Amino acid sequence: MTVRAIFILLTLMTTCAPMVGDAASNGPASAQPVRCSSRNSEKATISQIAADPGRYQGHCVAVGGVMQWQFLFENVDGLYLQPPDTLNPSSNGLRIGLDNLSRHFGERYQHVSVFGRVQDCETVRSCVEANAAENEIVMVSGYCHSFNGPYIFVEGLTVRRGPPFERRLDTHGRDDYGDLEPATEDWPHREKVESLAQDFLRALRSKDRERLAGMHFRDVGLDWKDDEAALLSFLLKTANSPFADIRTSRTPPQQIILVQRSQLRAIQQGSANGDEADDYTATVCFCRERSCTGRWPIATFDADNIRERPYACTQVGPYLDEGRWVPHFVTQIGRVGLAEPRVR
Repeated sequence: MTVRAIFILLTLMTTCAPMVGDAASNGPASAQPVRCSSRNSEKATISQIAADPGRYQGHCVAVGGVMQWQFLFENVDGLYLQPPDTLNPSSNGLRIGLDNLSRHFGERYQHVSVFGRVQDCETVRSCVEANAAENEIVMVSGYCHSFNGPYIFVEGLTVRRGPPFERRLDTHGRDDYGDLEPATEDWPHREKVESLAQDFLRALRSKDRERLAGMHFRDVGLDWKDDEAALLSFLLKTANSPFADIRTSRTPPQQIILVQRSQLRAIQQGSANGDEADDYTATVCFCRERSCTGRWPIATFDADNIRERPYACTQVGPYLDEGRWVPHFVTQIGRVGLAEPRVR
């Protein structure tokens, strides 16, 4: 028996007529629904759709928020609040997905107004699978290739002005806000990561191109010449790189080791399996100022190395290369990120 794999591009119209309805009339679903427009789209908020996606499924909606990549956020908490269901980002109640973005897809945070039709990944996926021919394996692409939950198939988008989202500095005492925590003193990998962090710092301050290239690329067999050249320039030459201050400082910088909260909890609770217990992946940050206490990143996406940050960060962890685990560094080249809050 031959099984064919078919990759289905996720589009507004599928063969599942019950998915769609006319938002203007809130009437029954139609096999040929009208195209969503600013006139027939019902005003809704991101939190309303996230809380009750069934109420809006198949309806045309008009929504405002801040967009980055394939997500639309109601406010900055939508970035930091961790979703209870990791496969469904909208389960945090403050974000939903976007599809059909074309040229608007990008890493910058932008205030936008969008209109389009609300759909649900589980329903779309079930629909496509139900309509597959015998012995066909189908796969949905687009937003639903990676996620579950509600999203808007965008038919109109306008970029508008608005205040920037500012980076958060505090978890507000919540265990589900941000994803990074300082490594505890008894974290089993602290000594190893501290040693690796010093290797990185020595290579940076001595401008050891070969060592930096090795720990980021060559030691694990990555022959990415363009990426290597760009990173080495960012670390060693770029004047406005946050690493310039770390590289030229005469005194050792304040340093912190940050670990995924979920990883720490699993170790503390004794629920980590073998691979999890052996995983020493950590984010190491160095302060560019006298002190970064109270200003370290609380989320992985804030270890972005944009110039405005008071710190510069790298990530280190195990990498499987030809049957052996090798320490591997990943350092972001700062481009865009959340606005840095003013220190009062």
